[in-house]
Amino acid sequence: MSRNPSILVDDPEALVDAVIRICVEGLSAHEPVTVRAEIRHEGAVYAACANYVADDQGVVDVTRDASSGGTYEGVSAMGLFWSMKAAPGQPYGLRLVVANASLPLLSDVAVFPGHLSLEQTYTDDASPLCTKIIRRWYMGKGVKKIPVSSGRLRGTLFLPQGRGPFPGVIDMFGTMGACIEFRAALLASHGFAALALPYFRYRDLPKKMADVEFEYFMEAVDWLCNQDHVDPDGVGVMGVSKGGEIALHLAYYHPKVKAVVSINGAPFFTVEPMKYNGGYIGESITNIDDYEVSDEGVLSRNVMDAEIHHYLPLWKKNVHCLLVNGLDDVCLRPKLQHTFYNLYPPVRRHFCRLLTYTDAGHLIEPPYAPLTRATKRHAGFKSPVPVDVYRQRINVSGSINRKLVVDKLEAIRSRSTAITLTITLTPLRRRLLTVKEDI
Repeated sequence: MSRNPSILVDDPEALVDAVIRICVEGLSAHEPVTVRAEIRHEGAVYAACANYVADDQGVVDVTRDASSGGTYEGVSAMGLFWSMKAAPGQPYGLRLVVANASLPLLSDVAVFPGHLSLEQTYTDDASPLCTKIIRRWYMGKGVKKIPVSSGRLRGTLFLPQGRGPFPGVIDMFGTMGACIEFRAALLASHGFAALALPYFRYRDLPKKMADVEFEYFMEAVDWLCNQDHVDPDGVGVMGVSKGGEIALHLAYYHPKVKAVVSINGAPFFTVEPMKYNGGYIGESITNIDDYEVSDEGVLSRNVMDAEIHHYLPLWKKNVHCLLVNGLDDVCLRPKLQHTFYNLYPPVRRHFCRLLTYTDAGHLIEPPYAPLTRATKRHAGFKSPVPVDVYRQRINVSGSINRKLVVDKLEAIRSRSTAITLTITLTPLRRRLLTVKEDI
C-alpha cells in the first residue's frame, strides 16, 4: 500500500495559549512514527518529540493518541509544545523570551518513520516523511501595538480590536529587566488593554534596580487610566517575581488599582526598599548567609524574609488580590504568600484568593511554550545576564552592609567558573535561581 503522509492542523494561526489539533494522515495501518515539533527563535532551537502508532486507518491524532516515548508520555494535545527543551547541540540553559510580540512563533512539525529519541531525529539518517509550519501568536488578529514614551514612562501598550473602553492591566516581569511583551500581547488578545511596563535596563530607564523610584509605577497607573480606550474607573496590575512585589504595592498605594495578580511575588520589597517620596518603602530582611549551593547553582529561597508587621497590609484596601504560588520555588519561600493570605481577617478574606501548585516553582507563565530546567541564557537578548546584575538585586541600603553581600557572592563565585542570573522553567519544576557555567 502506497503512503502519502501529510500533517493537518485545525488552526495553523492560533494563539499561543490555544489548544490546537494536530493529525498525521496517509500512514500505513499501525505504522510507528515519531512526531517532532521545533521552534527556532533568535538563533536558538527548541524541540520536542513523541512516539505514536497509527490506527487502522493510518492516522495519528495527537489529541487522542498516547505517546509511548520522546519528551513526554501519555495523551496531551499540546505535549509537543510544553515539553520542548533546548534541541541537541544547543547551549545548556536556553529560555524562550519573546521580546517582540508582534511576530509569530513559528513551529516546524515533522514526522519521522519509526520510534526515535529527540537526539536521533537530528542525525543524518533521520529523514522526515512530511513537514508543516504552524504559526502561533501572542498578539491576536486586530490587536494594536503602540510604543509608549510619555515623560519618563516607557513600554508597549496593546489594545484589543474595537473602540472599548477596555479593562486596563499593567504587566511587569522581574529583575531580568527590558521590555517583555508576550504576556501583555496575550492579555490584549483576550480583551484587555495591556501595558507591558519595563522599569530598568531598557532604553533610557535606570540601569540598576536600586535607582528605580516607586513614583514611576504610580505614574504608569495614572497614564493608563487616562487613555481613551481604557476604562477610567480602575485598572488591574499583574507581575511575576519582583514585578509581583511591585504590583502588590501599587494595589496598596494607588486608589485606581482595583485588582492585582502576584505570581510568586513577596508581600514586601525583597532585598532592598524602594525609593518613594524622598524616602523608602518596604522594609525586609536579607539573610546573606543563607544562600545554598546545589549541583544546579545558588539557591536564594531562605535569603529573603520580613517581620510580620512589615508585610504590606493590603487587606485594608478594597482591592481584589490573586496570589499564584509555586510550592517548589527555590528563589522565594512559598510560605510568604501563605502567611500573607492568612493575615487577611476573615471578614476581608473574600478579597484575596490563593492558588497553590505543588510542583511549580518561581516562574509560572502562559501555557504551551518551551520549558527548560535551568536557564542562564535568554533567547532574544544579546548576552547572558552577568553576576553584576545579581549584585544589583542585593545592592542594599540602610542597615545592611553591602560589602558583606558582595563578599558572599564572591565566595560563591569562587566555587564555579562563572555565575549568571538564571531562571528554571520545567514542566513540573519552574524555578528562579543562579547556576554555574558548565566547566
